Amino acid sequence: MDSRKALQAVTLLSFIYIMLAPNRSSLYASGPSRWQDEELSSTIPATNVNSTGIVEETEDEYAYLILQYHKTGWLITKKIKSAVSSLTSIRRGGRVYLRTSRYNDSSDCPSARLRPHQLYIYSNPSLFCDATSLVDTLSAHARVKILHFVRNPFSLAVSNYLYHRQDPTPEEWVHDANPCTSDEIIDLWPGLLSSTFRNETSGYSIMSDSDFRTIGNICRGLFRTRPGLEDKGYYEHLLSLPPEEGLELATCHIVIASMVKMVNTIIKFEQINRYYSENPALEERLEILTISMDRLQKNTWKVGRRAFDFVLGPYVSDNVKDYLATRLRNDYRRRTRHGNSHITSSEARYGNSLVTSSEVEEKERLLSYLRGHQFWGRILGKMELVTNSAT
Repeated sequence: MDSRKALQAVTLLSFIYIMLAPNRSSLYASGPSRWQDEELSSTIPATNVNSTGIVEETEDEYAYLILQYHKTGWLITKKIKSAVSSLTSIRRGGRVYLRTSRYNDSSDCPSARLRPHQLYIYSNPSLFCDATSLVDTLSAHARVKILHFVRNPFSLAVSNYLYHRQDPTPEEWVHDANPCTSDEIIDLWPGLLSSTFRNETSGYSIMSDSDFRTIGNICRGLFRTRPGLEDKGYYEHLLSLPPEEGLELATCHIVIASMVKMVNTIIKFEQINRYYSENPALEERLEILTISMDRLQKNTWKVGRRAFDFVLGPYVSDNVKDYLATRLRNDYRRRTRHGNSHITSSEARYGNSLVTSSEVEEKERLLSYLRGHQFWGRILGKMELVTNSAT
């Protein structure tokens, strides 16, 4: 066996050993809030196969940035992170805050410093500055590959409600949280989103100023207004309210907390791609791949393979990428069949109970309820057009 084939074999066998090791279950023991503290040692050097088939060291000029949102991309992000750590010399980047402040959003660009040869993972990015300034900010220290996971707004809203309604709930914060946003904060959103949600150039008109106020009014009309719930928290409302009302309350929260940022980022990335196409002499320092979780659910191997190829690129062979995509598909199927709080589908378990036909029917009924709702059907329907156009 020549040296290049030997190195490829060692790479694949080493990864298989890591994935099958007894302690690998700990990789999935915690939720998204703990991802950034988990590391696997990187033991295999970065490699590239040149035109003659010889394996050589890869000189990497890219930073890698994975962006996702609540109920969007948990499993595949874990898989990519594990593969990067196990099969490449890409290092895990430090914490990066893609917002101008940890507590408030503004139209300024975030002060992110993305370094070459490092992987960053961030949830709910606040990217409200203009597209050209955002390009300069994100690519100031490296070319950047951005893997952006998004989800259909209707399925995201229903999944979010069913996820937090589980007994016991997977996330403790819902017990005492107030899902309603104050008018002072809501009034800031139209200004922050003016370049994307009401943009004549892009052709989008997603939400008006009054739409944001309507969300606040719906939320306050449902929260702590029903007999017996006057002093209860968010979780008690999800358990006690009729499903349609619980869904609306949860949707009020997820739209403001996550969904508007997801749609804003999609449109912002469209503006960046348009900026590059209109200025062909410029070096394209941002490469963006947006992947829909709805399509991943329908064709896990194909969509997952595309994501692995985008991030791992020349570091591993096509055979290894095929293997990773197969592992993702098999693990996804296993989790949906045998239960996992982070994956909800018509085949999944909720909590400790197998999904029954009545629960599947409830999910479809809730989706139909949102689509037929005079307010939510219009708002989420416009967001759906954006997510569909991006993927």
